[in-house]
Amino acid sequence: MSKSSFTDKASLRFILSILEESEENLHAQGIEAQELVAIYNDYTSRLDELEDVALLVANALKRQKDVHAVRYRVKEPLHLLKKIIRKKQEYPNRHVTTGNYLEFINDLVGVRILHLYKQACHDIGKYIQQVWELKREPYAYVKSQMTSYAQQFASDKYRIFVNERGYQAQHYIIKVSPNRRLYFVEVQVKTLFEEGWSEIDHCIRYPDHNPNELLNRLLWLLNQFTSRADEIAIQIQALAEELQKYKLSPKSKPEVTVAQLHGHIDRLPVEEQEKQYLYACLARLTGR
Repeated sequence: MSKSSFTDKASLRFILSILEESEENLHAQGIEAQELVAIYNDYTSRLDELEDVALLVANALKRQKDVHAVRYRVKEPLHLLKKIIRKKQEYPNRHVTTGNYLEFINDLVGVRILHLYKQACHDIGKYIQQVWELKREPYAYVKSQMTSYAQQFASDKYRIFVNERGYQAQHYIIKVSPNRRLYFVEVQVKTLFEEGWSEIDHCIRYPDHNPNELLNRLLWLLNQFTSRADEIAIQIQALAEELQKYKLSPKSKPEVTVAQLHGHIDRLPVEEQEKQYLYACLARLTGR
C-alpha cells in the first residue's frame, strides 16, 4: 500500500472492514474500536518520518565492516492493529492507546543485518551497542545453550532463548530520537544462511498457517543444512586466511603448520570420504 493511500483519515467503518471484526467482538476482547481508529490515523501520519528513521539506521549499520547487507521495513498500519489485538490476548491488563502505542510496539521499524561468517555477530553486536542506547538487554536466539556462541552471548549479558525450531539470530531494540520524538527500532542480526531458512519458515508458518508433520520435518531438515553451511563457511574463511599465511611464511619457520590447516578440514561437517579428498587437495597445495 502506497503512502498516498493514507492521506485521508480512516473511519471506524473502514477499520472494522480491513480487520474483518465487529465493534462488539473487539469490545469483548477488551479493545475499543475507536481507539484503534485513532492509533491507525496517528500512525499513518508518521510513516514518512519512520521511513527516514529506517534509512538513517540502515545507513549507519552499513558502516560496520562485517555487515554484508541491510534490509529494512516500516510496519504496515493494518499489521500494527493486528499486533495490538494479538498482544492484548498475551497481556490482558495492558491498554494500548494512541498516547502509548509508540512505547509498547518495538518493531514499527524493523532492520535486518545480514553477514557472511557466523562469528562476526559478536563484533556487529558491539558496534550496535556503541552507536545506540538499547531499550532492554539484547536477545540471542540459539539452538542450544551449550554452544560456544550461546556461552559467549551469555557472558556478554544477552538474554538467551533456545528456539526449538532452530531459529538463530540476535535482536536489539534501539532508541532513535529524530525531532526529539523517541522511536524504537528492532534490529535483527543473522547470517545469510540463517536469513534464507527463516524467510522460508516464515512464509510457510505466517500468519495463520499451522504446518503439518511433513512440512515441519522438511523445515527442520532445511535448518540442519543451513547450520552446516554456516559451519563450512567458517572453516572456508579460516582455511583461506591460513593458507595465505602458509604460502607467505618461510618454509623453515612457517607461521601456520600443515597440522593447523588439517584441523579446519577435520572440523567440517562432511563425510569422511569428502574429507579424504580435501586432505589430498591440501597435500598438493602444501607439498606435504
